[in-house]
Amino acid sequence: MDAGYVLDFNNRTFAGFFADIGVDIDQEFPEGSKAKRLRAFLTIDDTSRVAQVLEALLEHRGVRDGDDVSKNLVKVRNLIARLRNTQVTLLPVAAHTVDVLSLAYVHELETKIDRRLAAADLEGAITASRTMVEAVLVELEKQLTTTPGDYKGDLTKQFKTVAKQLRIDDERADLDDNFKQVARGLVQIVNGLAPIRNKMSDGHARTRKPHLHHARVIVNSAKTVTTFLVESYLAQRQRGQLPGSSKPTALP
Repeated sequence: MDAGYVLDFNNRTFAGFFADIGVDIDQEFPEGSKAKRLRAFLTIDDTSRVAQVLEALLEHRGVRDGDDVSKNLVKVRNLIARLRNTQVTLLPVAAHTVDVLSLAYVHELETKIDRRLAAADLEGAITASRTMVEAVLVELEKQLTTTPGDYKGDLTKQFKTVAKQLRIDDERADLDDNFKQVARGLVQIVNGLAPIRNKMSDGHARTRKPHLHHARVIVNSAKTVTTFLVESYLAQRQRGQLPGSSKPTALP
């Protein structure tokens, strides 16, 4: 928030953001700037809705450079965890030195998501799963392209761009037809994450509460996609197939 503004919202999109969460911000807090009304909401409203709004704001903000060392971001995530009466945060703490494009990073996020499942925070597990996929896609695109695209939350489009850069998309003529079917399946998983998240997670007003087996299959699908992306990147980098690599190019 700065000078009355909140992220990139105008008055219409600000009201729409809250409406998606089931809050009529214009009715409940009609006076003042967007920042003042948000502060009033965060101060006055009940803890569950405050946590929901803060988490949705983080998702709308997206992943940015420097997030891995941002102490303020950790404070917000820890606040959300306290509001939800859990010590599990969405992403690793600040000052984290593990490379995003490493299996150690992915496994740490998986552990945090599993803790949410164990704590019966099914909506939070779904939200964190999408965040995990998006964080890895953002970092991959930084490494693989000179000009990252602006996808405005279109996770499927971003995944297809990264998959093409990693040469794991189904358009490669030399890929086995069976693997192409698997590659298409990965696209379908990513394509389903956003709408399922909107219906079942805590980032928007829910239209359906998830059961444990629903949340588990979503979480496991997100883990599969994320792990495969990172492993593909690491393998191709080791073989010298990516920009900046010195080894001769070979088929993956």
